Amino acid sequence: MNKLFQRLRLVWSIILYLLVIIYTLVFPTTASWFIFYAFTLWMVSAFLSTRQTYHLTSTKKSKNDDHSLSLTFTIQNKRRHPFFLSYVKLSLAFDGIRETYESSLFFSRQIEGTFQSIALPRGHHDTLSLDIDGTGLYGIWTRHSHLVVPINVDIFPKALKKTERQRLMHSLSPYFTETSRSLNHDYYMNEIRTYQTRDALSGIDWKTSLKRGQWMVREYETEEDAPVDLYFIGFDTPSFEDLLSLCYTLLHELKAGQKVNLFLIGQFEKDLSVQYSEDRFLTIQPGSNKQRLITLCQSSFTAHSKKIIVKSKDVPMPVPLDSPLSYRFIDEDTFLQVKGGDADHADAKQ
Repeated sequence: MNKLFQRLRLVWSIILYLLVIIYTLVFPTTASWFIFYAFTLWMVSAFLSTRQTYHLTSTKKSKNDDHSLSLTFTIQNKRRHPFFLSYVKLSLAFDGIRETYESSLFFSRQIEGTFQSIALPRGHHDTLSLDIDGTGLYGIWTRHSHLVVPINVDIFPKALKKTERQRLMHSLSPYFTETSRSLNHDYYMNEIRTYQTRDALSGIDWKTSLKRGQWMVREYETEEDAPVDLYFIGFDTPSFEDLLSLCYTLLHELKAGQKVNLFLIGQFEKDLSVQYSEDRFLTIQPGSNKQRLITLCQSSFTAHSKKIIVKSKDVPMPVPLDSPLSYRFIDEDTFLQVKGGDADHADAKQ
């Protein structure tokens, strides 16, 4: 709508200027010539106020906790004189999404644009496209320019919030207790100590608790050299990015206390494969061949390790009968619970 008004204003200004010219030629008086020169000066100054070129002088970027990007940059006139624009609109474009910033500008020496919480898609980004729409004096003429803003930033999957991370790790605590008991027998027990809030109820020694009159927990030795194998099966479902975000969060939570082996299984450069480095979170894409994904996952299994497999419910993964306790599956239901929802309650409401 604003562009339509600007075009109408320009058309009416040109029509009015033509009428002034005609009137001056038909009635060449001192007053008519004065009106003609004044109107000409008005039109020329409005036009020249938009004939300016821009260049970036500084760019500052920072990544927020939610992996969004904050960007601040400064634009100056190449001819070093102040801007004579009455108004400017900056539009930052990326993947079909546009963020806008608007400001008055008359007689300013630079444009300072600030964009907060830019939600860029996952991956590596070298540049962003910046469109500058300047409106000259009196709002008659406009000028459109285009700049490229260098950013060179990696956007990893969005990490879960602190409360969601706590729910996630609490849901996994019984699994680690069970696998510790299955892999480390009773003679690996260190001590019996008082119950703490972080302990799972399955670890309570009921017999000792009744004798001492308080909750007691058996503490077992853990094998420091035995890492956790974290798998992500990237099947093409609507929940792909959510599960990838959950896996990325889980990786950093586990790395804080133990060694973790990462197995990312999905589409990489048009081929289904297994990748092992964290930077591959940037490039992994969902695959549609379900059986191939399962085969790749099973072929990368290692013996005598605890395995956490993040996958969609649409991917059936058989559990070996010899060590069922060493496997823990995380799917959409787990993601919903971590987010504070409950699948059963959601179904009941529907």
